Amino acid sequence: MGAEVSYDQVWDKNSKLYIVTISVNDEDYRVARFQKNYAIFHNEELILLTHSVGYDLVKMFEEIFSFSVYLPNKTTKKIEMAPPAFTFMPYYIDQDTGWSGLYNSFASIDQYLKNDRIKSLYYHLNIYTRDTVELLARKDYLMEEIDKLKEKEEKLRITYEALLHETDNLFPADTIEELEENMQIPKEQIATLVDRIGKTRNKMQSLETTLRQHEYQLEVIQEYQKIKLKEAPRAKIEKNLHTCPQCGYTFDDELYNIVRSNYNFRNENYMCQQIQLIIKSISEELENYKDRYVELMKVLEEQEKVYDESQDAYEVYVRQRGLKDSLKHFLKQLSDNAFEQSGYGTEIKKIEKELRKLPNKKEVEEKYIEYVRLNIIQLDAWNPAYEGNIKLLKPIKAQGTLENKIILAQFVGLFQTMEYFKSRSIRLPFVVDSPRAKEPSVESSKNILNMIFQVDMLPQVILATTDYADFQIQTEQKVNVIVLTEKRKLLNSKDYELHKELIEDLIELLKNA
Repeated sequence: MGAEVSYDQVWDKNSKLYIVTISVNDEDYRVARFQKNYAIFHNEELILLTHSVGYDLVKMFEEIFSFSVYLPNKTTKKIEMAPPAFTFMPYYIDQDTGWSGLYNSFASIDQYLKNDRIKSLYYHLNIYTRDTVELLARKDYLMEEIDKLKEKEEKLRITYEALLHETDNLFPADTIEELEENMQIPKEQIATLVDRIGKTRNKMQSLETTLRQHEYQLEVIQEYQKIKLKEAPRAKIEKNLHTCPQCGYTFDDELYNIVRSNYNFRNENYMCQQIQLIIKSISEELENYKDRYVELMKVLEEQEKVYDESQDAYEVYVRQRGLKDSLKHFLKQLSDNAFEQSGYGTEIKKIEKELRKLPNKKEVEEKYIEYVRLNIIQLDAWNPAYEGNIKLLKPIKAQGTLENKIILAQFVGLFQTMEYFKSRSIRLPFVVDSPRAKEPSVESSKNILNMIFQVDMLPQVILATTDYADFQIQTEQKVNVIVLTEKRKLLNSKDYELHKELIEDLIELLKNA
C-alpha cells in the first residue's frame, strides 16, 4: 500500500507480489504491488497504474479514503501530502521495530522532522482535516506573499526617497517657458539673501566692537580698584598713575574718570555689575546673529544649487519631467503594494478565525491521557514515574518486558480517544504482529491479548501471534483464525493454484508498468 516496512532478511521482498483487497463504504478495491510499481482496481476496473507513491498513489488513497495527512517538508518547508505511511501509522505494529518505539514501524519518512511526524495524529483525531490544511497552506502562502511585498516595498521606498531628494532642487514645470520663469525665482531670492547676509555680518561686527569696548572698560575699573587698595599709602603723584592690564598702557585718574562717566556711577562695585550685565546681553545678541548668519548661508547654498545660470533650460526641463513621472510611477506602486498587504492581512485574520473553531487540543489531550493511564493500569504496568508524563505527541518510553504493554496502551488509548470524540477520519484495520514477543508470563500474555480484543471501534483487527489456542480468549467479536503450518510461507500450494492466473496477470502488468 505504499508504506515501507522492515522485512526479515530471509524474505526476498523484491521477488514477491503483494495483493490486498479492501472495502470502503461497501465499495471494493484491490491494491497490488510488485517492487516499486502499484496497480489499483475498483471492482474489476483498473483505475491506477503507477510507480509514483508520493503523488499518484497517495492522491488515489485520498480519493478512496477521503483522508490524507499533510506535513511540512523539512528541506523545502512547504506543506505537502505525506506518503501512505502516515495514513497507516497508528494502525500497524511491526514485529521488530514496532515494539522498540511508538509509531516506529515504517521507514523512508525522514523527509519530515520527528516532531512534525508525530503531529500526523491530529489528522486521525480530526483536529486537522483537509480543509484545515488548505487553510494553513493558504495562510502560509499569504504570509510569504506579505514578506515578498514588504521586501519590494522597502526597495520601492528607497528608490522613491532618492528621487524625491533629487527633485528638491527642481521646480515643477509643464513647459520650458514655465521652467525658465521658475528659475528666476531663486535668482531674486539669492539677491535678497545676500543683502540680508551682508546686514547680518555688519551687525555682528558692530556688536563685536561694542563688546570689546565694554570688556576693556570693565577691566580698567577692576584694575583701578586693585591699585586703589594696594597703593593707598603711597604718594599722591604715584596714586594718580595706572597701568592697563590688557595692553600695558599707563593711565591716570583722568582716564578712569572718563570710563566712570560713561556709566554715570560712582560706586565701582555696582558699576562692574552693570557692565557685566551689558556684556552678557551683547554676547547673547551676538550669538543670535551668528546663528542667523549660519542659517542664511545654508539657505543661500541651497538656492545656489537651484539656480545655475550655466544650466540649459531644456535639459533641466527634460530631467524635471522624467523625475516627476518616475515619482508618480513609484508612488502608485507603493500605494498598490500597501493595498495588497492590507488585503492579505484581512484574509489571514479570517483564516485564523476559522482555525479557532477546531476541536480543542487540550480537551483531546486530557481524554487521551485518561485512557492511556487506565490502559497501563489494566495491563498491570503502571509506574508512578508515568504520572504527568503521558502526552499525545511525546510517547512514554519503557524498558524490558513492560515496553510492549506501554506501547499497546498508547495505541489503544488513541483509538479510544478517536471514538470518544467521534472522529470522522477513516478507521483502518489494526495490524499487530507478535505482541507477546517480550512477555514470558502467561497471565500478562492474556492481559495483552484481551486488550487487543477490546478494540471494537475499528473495522478489523489483524493479529499475528503464536500459540493462540492456548489462551482461551473470550470475545463477542467474530474471529477468523488462520493457522500457518509451513515455515516462511503465507500461501500454500492449493491457494496458489487457485489464484495462479490472477497472480501471473498482475505480475505481468506491474513488470511492464
